[in-house]
Amino acid sequence: MPDPAQLPHLVALLQDEDPSINAVILENLAAFGDGLAQELRMIPSAPSEERITAILSEVRRFTNPEESSGPPTPVAHQAVTQMLFRAGDLVRHRRYGYRGVIVAADLSCQAPEIWYRGNRTHPPREQPWYHVLVHGTTTITYAAQTSLKADESGNPVRHPLMPHYFGELDEGKYERNDRPWPDPRS
Repeated sequence: MPDPAQLPHLVALLQDEDPSINAVILENLAAFGDGLAQELRMIPSAPSEERITAILSEVRRFTNPEESSGPPTPVAHQAVTQMLFRAGDLVRHRRYGYRGVIVAADLSCQAPEIWYRGNRTHPPREQPWYHVLVHGTTTITYAAQTSLKADESGNPVRHPLMPHYFGELDEGKYERNDRPWPDPRS
């Protein structure tokens, strides 16, 4: 049986843009077999039931590629799961104008209801949400995909946590470093 202590890391890395990394992660998740959902529910900061369902579906598609030729995914579900940004992408907040860099993402808002109600703009929860290191501050924000746009300036982001996540800025995108990443959710 795989090590359940690795699950938080596997889940966090599942959104990696490198297909070979995703394949390794999905292979490791598939090794949990039928017990994967239960193991996911037991980890600290367990994913939402919706996220667990999405993970199980992705693992199923990986282990049974012939099943992925079925009917197309409904458009409403595509809007929820299609992530426009990846870790290292430079973004700008549409309303507040701050710049930053993506360090992690969730397929839907994972913040507690009380936090969400306190959010001034209330973007829909059922869309990707991103953890963003905000330029020139010590802040990590949690922003909805509809609140962000690509930052085309190519200017570096200054934040004290940058060395923990990234190396140098290369062609408008930060490249991951080889250090273990801290979880921005904690």
